[in-house]
Amino acid sequence: MEPRAEAGLAAFQRSVAEFCRSTADWRRRKAEEYDRDARNLRTAAALDELADHVLSLRPDDARLRDLARLAGLGDDFLPDQRVLYELGRFRFHHPEAGLDPFLDILVALAEADRGEAGHFGGRLPEGDDPWG
Repeated sequence: MEPRAEAGLAAFQRSVAEFCRSTADWRRRKAEEYDRDARNLRTAAALDELADHVLSLRPDDARLRDLARLAGLGDDFLPDQRVLYELGRFRFHHPEAGLDPFLDILVALAEADRGEAGHFGGRLPEGDDPWG
């Protein structure tokens, strides 16, 4: 991989980690709203752990490349509905969820989100899809 491309992926990688930490901060605030709710605190800690894990990956990790392609704009991680929803619930109901399997799931969800982008009216006739 050329150095410039690797630098771009490293910036995207940091953006994913920052997004995880920001979501963790939101979960900590939610925990306070609900009398130090253990599930919210568990999710916040899990998201901090996920952020550290993302930063520990090689910048050319296939999952990071896929997330950059599917849920990235330049160096920024901008996830859509399914990815947002699952990130905010990481280990909320299933404390045993692993970091690497969860990253695999995020890629699959980003793929599904991308497949729906702009297709609000269902399938359109060939040549009539402005997003195709």
